[in-house]
Amino acid sequence: MATKKKEVPVVMAESIERFIIESGSDHVPTFGGSFEGGVQAQQVPDEFAACIMAMIDSGEKVKSYLEIGAAAGGSVFIMNHYFGPRIVIVDNNQHPKAHIRPYVLRDIPHDEIVGNSHDETTVEAVRSLGVTFDAIMIDGDHYYEGVKADIENYAELLKPGGFLIFHDSQVGAPYGCYKVAMDLKKDSRWEIVGEYIGADKICGILLLRKADVDED
Repeated sequence: MATKKKEVPVVMAESIERFIIESGSDHVPTFGGSFEGGVQAQQVPDEFAACIMAMIDSGEKVKSYLEIGAAAGGSVFIMNHYFGPRIVIVDNNQHPKAHIRPYVLRDIPHDEIVGNSHDETTVEAVRSLGVTFDAIMIDGDHYYEGVKADIENYAELLKPGGFLIFHDSQVGAPYGCYKVAMDLKKDSRWEIVGEYIGADKICGILLLRKADVDED
């Protein structure tokens, strides 16, 4: 895992990882975890735990959260557990586990916008909520142009200093996530917090913060 600005409390990080494992995995061979089911999280537990711990360790409040590509809602469930933010989801509901999401999130208040995240009507629907987000997770389209479009379309809704959580940063061809991650690392609009890569299963999470840069 990447070096962080502060030492992560090991006990708390392990507690977060245990919670993720016990919440249930979408697919154990891909993501790890102890069983398939529960909230069907599409997250490698040690990667996601390290990302969440880094966000907690920053001392920043996460009061609003946007997730692009929610599948069964497992990541939303976990983020809600640790931050309790206002939640907005954008998803086209084409994932085979999407029908489970209403059950997974049945007790979690959230706004859900169903549509293609690239469409201007979908972007405008999110804008119309009037929310400036403290954190945005990008986990929808995994091809290069689609991922780039999601970042460009929704980054304007992230507050300066807000967190961009980029999932699958280590996933390469035929997908484009790895290439986008390399672009983000060189983009002055973003400050790298860390990249979290699993010890066993690997998807990769690149955590960045939106640079507070005045544009002339």
